[in-house]
Amino acid sequence: MGYLERKGIESFRKADVISNGSRPWDIQIHNKKFFSRLLKEGTIALGESYVDGWWDCKQIDQFVYRLLRSGIINQLHLSFIDKVKQARSTFFNIHSMKKSKKDVAFHYNIRNDLFECMLDKYMNYSCGYWKNAKTLDQAQKNKMELICKKLKLKKGMNVLDIGCGWGGLARYMADKYNVNVTGITLSQSQYAHAQKYNKTKRTHFLLQDYREHKGTYDRIVSVGMFEHVGYKNHKKFMKMVNRCLMHDGLFLLHFIAKSVSEKRNDPWIDTYMFPGTIAVSAKQVTSASEGIFYIQDWHNFGPDYYKTIKAWYTNIEKNWPELSKNYDEKFHRTWAWYLLCCSATSLARTHHLWQIVFSKVSSERIYERVT
Repeated sequence: MGYLERKGIESFRKADVISNGSRPWDIQIHNKKFFSRLLKEGTIALGESYVDGWWDCKQIDQFVYRLLRSGIINQLHLSFIDKVKQARSTFFNIHSMKKSKKDVAFHYNIRNDLFECMLDKYMNYSCGYWKNAKTLDQAQKNKMELICKKLKLKKGMNVLDIGCGWGGLARYMADKYNVNVTGITLSQSQYAHAQKYNKTKRTHFLLQDYREHKGTYDRIVSVGMFEHVGYKNHKKFMKMVNRCLMHDGLFLLHFIAKSVSEKRNDPWIDTYMFPGTIAVSAKQVTSASEGIFYIQDWHNFGPDYYKTIKAWYTNIEKNWPELSKNYDEKFHRTWAWYLLCCSATSLARTHHLWQIVFSKVSSERIYERVT
């Protein structure tokens, strides 16, 4: 046994993970070069080696959970390439309009059949609200209803949905609350779907960057999009919302958060799933909104993301016999690693799900909290 293999095995033991052990979170190693690759290349190699078939694990989420809670994951060094990327994101604004459009296309402009199998009937690609819910459909409906109640929607209001996805929330708000919703997205695939399945005159969709949008609205909502903005653009985003929001309006921001401020995402996620995304810290969101908005309500239901992502994973596994006609096994393992790793971050509480309700600093609104 070489030095790197011995060091890797000892590190995993500190996280209560045994190489080739019998418990469901123990990993089964198929390539003896695994630990050498991991210790030389850093965290990105953990996901890459799984996708390449170098190891397996019955419960990847529990395996990653243990690496996170023990702190072992933080001891893995970044590769040289990842250090260069991190430095670049520090000194330059990597979230230009051109780059943002390219990043969104990378993840969202694949075939819709995957998302149709994975998501609920409204195609919500964000955390559900599992209070009194037993199914994914109910949890996502709860989430949309919670958003509507927090926004205090009234018939005839004009609402802007920034990062509207496939248009499910817009359709729900328009149908149930009789409001007029404008949704904007950078994804051609999402835009086409929203146009096709939202027939009501109360919904309108634009293929547009948020920085280009003009208009005035009673309410503004953004679900699962703020992570794509980039920390150098947070203030610009808040100013855009402020410009488009009526004096006495409300703005709800729903996003994945971390307890510490970071300038770049996990290298594997950034490379293979969501280029340019960064979970947002409390310091970052309050700094961006300072002098522009009051915070009326702050709600953390991060543990619900674990249930949501596990439901997505279960749906993919259930539908894999049909999906495998269009996707290979490497794609299958890539999405399994992505979903189960993300669920583990929620379980370990390294990541959170926050909904914040804002009003303008000039507003005298008294807000009644909704749960």
